[in-house]
Amino acid sequence: MGKLNHSITLYGFGYHYMRGEYSLEDVLKKTKALGADGFEIVAPQMVDGHPNPSESWMESFKELYQKYELTPVCYSIYIDSGKHKGRFLNEAERLAGTINEMEYAKKMGFSVVRSQDALLPKTMEKLLPYAEELDLHLAIELHGPYSPSTPVFQEYAELFEKKNSPYLGVVMDYSAFSSGPPATVLDQFPDDVCHKELLHKIRKLFTTTEIPVEDLTKMILDEGGDEVDVLIAEKKIYTGLMNEKMGTIYYRTHPDYEGFRRLLKWSKYMHGKFWHVDDDLNCDEIDYPGFVKIMKEEDYQGFIASEYEGSNFSKKYNDEDQLALHIKMLDQLWNR
Repeated sequence: MGKLNHSITLYGFGYHYMRGEYSLEDVLKKTKALGADGFEIVAPQMVDGHPNPSESWMESFKELYQKYELTPVCYSIYIDSGKHKGRFLNEAERLAGTINEMEYAKKMGFSVVRSQDALLPKTMEKLLPYAEELDLHLAIELHGPYSPSTPVFQEYAELFEKKNSPYLGVVMDYSAFSSGPPATVLDQFPDDVCHKELLHKIRKLFTTTEIPVEDLTKMILDEGGDEVDVLIAEKKIYTGLMNEKMGTIYYRTHPDYEGFRRLLKWSKYMHGKFWHVDDDLNCDEIDYPGFVKIMKEEDYQGFIASEYEGSNFSKKYNDEDQLALHIKMLDQLWNR
């Protein structure tokens, strides 16, 4: 089996980029240094003049990524449903906007254009001839709180089966397959505010077992915790339990492995979302060993992008260190 194809989404550097601490060249240089083969750009975030960048900017951008010998893989776009006050975009607007983005993505050398579910399956189907003409893979992002069983993604799966085209597919984001909160979810609390060791035990049990929340709460109090610990558990650990049929933030022990496997054949690119990898190359919140095993069994040959969003929970960790650990973890699992 060949090596795993690594990408990094430049979005992972967004916190520093938006603060002016990193330039576009900085993040491309860092992407290469971290060992990625390719990269993804979120167009509204880093494409100057978006949605209509100038020819001169595109040429300078191409020179930059060629300088660092990087492959432009994924051009990420959005359906700006709230663009007009009082109404959503109509289909003609969704079509026109997406075609415009696809044409610029092609000019810049990308092979995948990632949109979002607001595009709608019937509109995506109408875009197939444009994707074929441009030789682009148009993909919809499956992102938490949605899962493969969410009705709109069942519609997308039916479309992929019907068309059986290499030009339509899905970008699966691992947020849709998380089992629980990351280890860093308690970092924001001072040590003297709560019983952290006990709460980490509860977090681990929430993520890996079927023990009811009520019993976990009783365990907190029985083992020396107090009402503050219970409140923190309710607000930071027991989240994502409502509306489970539509998908949740955390799936406990029920991430959809078979849904992942079913959609994998329509995937040329995926988001390896994560919030924390420890020094032993463990990612508590997502069963990466289980999902990488499926990727190997299905002979996945696309890219996986390391996408770090841990700063949402904790500022203690350096984004580049975390990205390097994530890539190392993936390689270790792939080469088992």
